[in-house]
Amino acid sequence: MCSAPSSTAWRLRAPGITRNITVRITSSGRRATGFRRRSSLTTLDNRFFPVRSVVCFLVEGGIVLVSVILSYMILNEVGGNVSIGFGDAILRGIAIAVICQGSMYLLDLYDLEIHITSGQLVFSIIYSAGFVCVGIGIIGYLFPEIGLPGNFYLLTISFTIIFLFLWRILFDLYLTRFGRMENLLIIGSENITAEIEKEIMVREKLGFRLVGYINSGPGVGNASSLKAPCLGNYDDIVRVVRDQEVEKIIVAITERRGGYPVESLLALRASGVRILEWPGFLEGLSGKIPIDNLSPSYFIYNDGFRKSRSILLIRRCFNALLAAVLLVLFLPVMILVAAAIRLDSGGPVFYTQYRVGQGERKFKIIKFRSMRVDAEKEGKPQWAVKNDPRTTRVGRYIRASRLDELPQLINVLRGDLDIVGPRPERPEFVEELTRKIPYYALRHTVKPGLTGWAQIMFHYSGTIEESKKKLQYDLFYIKNMSVKLDLYILFRTVKIVLLGRGAL
Repeated sequence: MCSAPSSTAWRLRAPGITRNITVRITSSGRRATGFRRRSSLTTLDNRFFPVRSVVCFLVEGGIVLVSVILSYMILNEVGGNVSIGFGDAILRGIAIAVICQGSMYLLDLYDLEIHITSGQLVFSIIYSAGFVCVGIGIIGYLFPEIGLPGNFYLLTISFTIIFLFLWRILFDLYLTRFGRMENLLIIGSENITAEIEKEIMVREKLGFRLVGYINSGPGVGNASSLKAPCLGNYDDIVRVVRDQEVEKIIVAITERRGGYPVESLLALRASGVRILEWPGFLEGLSGKIPIDNLSPSYFIYNDGFRKSRSILLIRRCFNALLAAVLLVLFLPVMILVAAAIRLDSGGPVFYTQYRVGQGERKFKIIKFRSMRVDAEKEGKPQWAVKNDPRTTRVGRYIRASRLDELPQLINVLRGDLDIVGPRPERPEFVEELTRKIPYYALRHTVKPGLTGWAQIMFHYSGTIEESKKKLQYDLFYIKNMSVKLDLYILFRTVKIVLLGRGAL
């Protein structure tokens, strides 16, 4: 709650508004409705991305360099044999930082949405140090002139492990107890409030605090599934914003014909409170477009789905060039995979299947065969599932490592696929999914891809409900397609393939 002996008041009157609403500014410059503070989040193609992750990455790079400098100074002070100069030590420190932080990224230590225990943290840091040992050892073996002296090397690694662990403990303490939280208030549907609350709870380190919600009905709501309290109705909005120091209001009113708090929202927006509609906020929070309770007008009036012809032409040239390069690079691997399939189970090496692409055009997708020849002997299409019993011995390995997808580079050269895009589905499934899932046909407004946003964010979809969840990620990608997002997806795909995670 804000109060001060001295304040300035101003009134807002908008066309069609029959009464005035007063917003007070205190003498200290603080609004009666709360501080206007800089958000701790930036965005990556409309998805919230915590600045804290960037800060953590930069600080830990600095920690590695400090460990190098400290080791150098100690060895010089005690008369240790440091056979390299200070500048060379810094360059080697940068190499250590790259290897160490690269392995920490692979272990999800820069993903603030994932909770890790202290034991997991210790293991991950030591594991990363092991990566450094192996990496520096290989570099020293291949290029002896740029290797590290043993005593300097061991001291640097020891300092790095200790400092990184202490820093991570302090950083996690800051995020969970002392970090600045942005107060949110939701106005409207209890169902949407519950969905937003769930997404915030699994991403607590993003810095959002849901103070409660305003019921869109005449009385006070009582949704048992909600942890956030109902703080009143439309008449209480200004009071709640003031008392709770709300900085951002999420409007989740699905039925507006029965009334809409225009006056309160206009006054609060003019006073500096950010006001967002729920689909955009939930999109940024979760990286998906929620299709339940979503009006078609969201797609009709949103500019995000427009793609310029010049960008699409550049994209096509890039995809063809990258596919050609990857085919050449992976040709020896593809020959070995083909031989392994033939020796393991006989039968054809490749497997072709009709899929639905852009504009609902059917095309034949090419894959290495990973299942038995009679996998669909009954003639009825079946959903692929994780650990599918129909897979062969070699098939299990090439599916886990995604080597079975390599022949699809030919589809990219043909123009059937892009490198990045929604994964194409079989015509039999598309017909059913289009009938049962709203907005499913929007997937076919862009070319499908080898990998995609849904593939790095979700798992196998073997049911209608899972396909619905996967569609929400596909729609996010279609709306926010960009070179930047494609590069991010490719980077994450490499990580998933290297660690054998998820399902592409």
